[in-house]
Amino acid sequence: MITLQRKYKVLKARSLKDLEERVNEEIQREYKDTEGFIFRSSGRWQCLGGLLREGEEWFQTMVFTQEEE
Repeated sequence: MITLQRKYKVLKARSLKDLEERVNEEIQREYKDTEGFIFRSSGRWQCLGGLLREGEEWFQTMVFTQEEE
């Protein structure tokens, strides 16, 4: 399996609880391509670094990694 970084995003929320819910939702979802492709692949969002706080808002950076056969 080869692991590739496909994209990234920064999640932003007003409260730590809201940010936690959004991060968990992204982490728990798995993306799979199994039909019609030469390579079988799957990918997940993962946290990149720790939490950041600026003023009243919380931030978490995430990266989408994908494994291909």
